[in-house]
Amino acid sequence: MDILDALAPLQRIGQLCNLWQWRLDTATRQLQRSRWLEAYSCVVLLLSTGYLLYGLFNESRTADGESNETTNIGHTVDSIQLVGIRVAHATALLEALLQRQAQGRFFAQLREIDREFANVLHLDLENGQLRSQMNRRALWMLSGYLVSQLFILFTKMLAPDSHFMTYWLCYLLPLLVCGVRYFQIYTAVQIVHHRLEMMLRLLESLQLNEAEQPQPFVCKSIKEELEMEALAAACMQRLLAARKLYQRLWLLVALLNRCYGLSILVNLGNDFLAITSNCYWIFLNFRQFAASPYDFLQIVGSTLWSAPHLGNVLFLALICERAAYFTTRLALSLHHIRVDLQNDSHNALITQFSLQLLHQRLHFSAAGFFDVDCTLLYTIVGATTTYLIILIQFHMSEGSLSSATAGG
Repeated sequence: MDILDALAPLQRIGQLCNLWQWRLDTATRQLQRSRWLEAYSCVVLLLSTGYLLYGLFNESRTADGESNETTNIGHTVDSIQLVGIRVAHATALLEALLQRQAQGRFFAQLREIDREFANVLHLDLENGQLRSQMNRRALWMLSGYLVSQLFILFTKMLAPDSHFMTYWLCYLLPLLVCGVRYFQIYTAVQIVHHRLEMMLRLLESLQLNEAEQPQPFVCKSIKEELEMEALAAACMQRLLAARKLYQRLWLLVALLNRCYGLSILVNLGNDFLAITSNCYWIFLNFRQFAASPYDFLQIVGSTLWSAPHLGNVLFLALICERAAYFTTRLALSLHHIRVDLQNDSHNALITQFSLQLLHQRLHFSAAGFFDVDCTLLYTIVGATTTYLIILIQFHMSEGSLSSATAGG
């Protein structure tokens, strides 16, 4: 199955969410530019940007009408969280529109790499299996979003706050579009991961020299020697093809960073804001906890609100870390290949490939600001703890000031 056919459901959803401006020609099986989709994306981008600006300028009037039960800092935290998801939504739409040519080149180069895997290395990439995994992953992700949002809606409907339904509806649509953008990034990284895994299996199966030690009293026929030489030459050709394919995969990862780097940066920033703000609300709920079912549901609701954001950060860091680690695994497998030490061509190819793996290491970048790997988790935990302490200090200062004003 062709990779574009395997990704057809995701591309249709991307077209609906203004994150994919290409259409697949059924006759030529090539991507073609769609003017209608581009115009549709421009209109939605303008509307979302206008609504974002309107929300920023209308914030003061909304704050004046807020009930007294909500603290000023809590209201500010919620407002920042809403602005963050809107900015992430607008950024995803803008990047998808500006980088549409880069996205087209990404899949064009990917199809060429797949053809080389099939024609030169005679490897089946099993894109049908990739589609099944993608569908299962999409169902799990959608289920997580639905469970968290429905439970949050249920818990907030028990509260007397009449403004939450409007807030939730304004938050939900950008959240779902950002979730689709995240899933596009997951799928692109998984595609690269799958190709690197196939290359690793190839290197583990190559042998440039016979495994057994030569026996001095056993004579080999000319036919056997020719077969061994032909097998070694075929292995050399496959190793050379693997080296060229790694070069192309390295360029493909650079193109992936260009296509999705800005969305990764802004979405991770929005996830950080959401996790911090929900941790703050969990603190407030514990501070006012009265051992009632309502208070317990509020705490669980705030936890589930941050669960999709935390899951996005965790999954993105893990899959990027696993894909980037394949450079090290390929280097280790390369040096486990048995070679003829007296053959200069074998030694030269192994040395060149080893240097290539050393200097062309894979990394997934958030628009060049930082690499996305497991170290990102430590950074987010530390930053969340720091800003949560600051918010708690502001909350206590606000409470002390209110008490002093009431006493005066």
